[in-house]
Amino acid sequence: MKLEARILDAILNKVLALKPAESFLVIADPPKVELARELADFSHKITDRVLFKIMPELEQNGQEPGPDIAELMLEYDVQFYWTTKSLSHTRARRNAIARGHRVISSPMLTADIANRCIDIDYDVLIELHKKVRPLIMNSREIRITTDLGTDIVTSVHDTHGQSEQILKDKPGTFGNLPMGEIDSGIVRDKSKGTILFDGSFPQIGLLTKPIRVTVESGIGQICPNSEQARQLQEMLAKVGPDAFKLAELGIGTNPNCKITGIVLEDEKVLGTVHFAFGNDLSYNGTNDVPLHLDGVLKKPTIVVDGFLLMKNGELLV
Repeated sequence: MKLEARILDAILNKVLALKPAESFLVIADPPKVELARELADFSHKITDRVLFKIMPELEQNGQEPGPDIAELMLEYDVQFYWTTKSLSHTRARRNAIARGHRVISSPMLTADIANRCIDIDYDVLIELHKKVRPLIMNSREIRITTDLGTDIVTSVHDTHGQSEQILKDKPGTFGNLPMGEIDSGIVRDKSKGTILFDGSFPQIGLLTKPIRVTVESGIGQICPNSEQARQLQEMLAKVGPDAFKLAELGIGTNPNCKITGIVLEDEKVLGTVHFAFGNDLSYNGTNDVPLHLDGVLKKPTIVVDGFLLMKNGELLV
């Protein structure tokens, strides 16, 4: 499947607002070369200053790219990372933003996801974020439950999803495509309870059985009662004890997304939440590990300081 021209146009003109005088960097790894090249080729209609760079596939999400790639990320005005493993939570990406560059990172993006979920009504999304983000940003306590047995109380900081930054047309803006999440850093010492992940995880895909994680002071302990749970345990353990620390709470807001097993899309599904383990430096946290893994929960109920924000996956604002 190829990318529709309207999607390429939406990425470059509507979302990134690429200008003729700006330089544009597209980074891909071997599995994503074909789709990324379509974007790079289309961008020549706007600017001649285009570099298409292929990098080796990384071992895991959040791993730093090589120094040559990190150096390029400091130089180009507008950037798109179309890779298999995520560059979103890397020092190299944060350094690019600090330079004022505009960046989209879309690990595992497929043509199907792009064609369905990118050319949306961004005015509607912006208005939704204007309503929901202040509730999360200014909250003291958030409780999330599901019928499966999730029951966790947490607190957050550094809430992203600013309505004025949904479109990446201002210096130093960053996000994923498809868009659609209000994400925050986790206050670990205020996070306790049980999470039953029933959606998906990167490198695992759709979950065939819920993965139970017990959380104490923001540190997860995985119940290894399935092959996928043991796979998650091994992925985190390979990095070390700090990989088990909760890093992020996110709420999906994109009505066109659906659960497919690709977390880039799954975490954006309206009516879901996700928790991430590992690196939280993107939220001004302190856990500097080379891994960031998001796990998705379906049909949550969210109570924010006693206010019922979502009930069984239905947003109530």
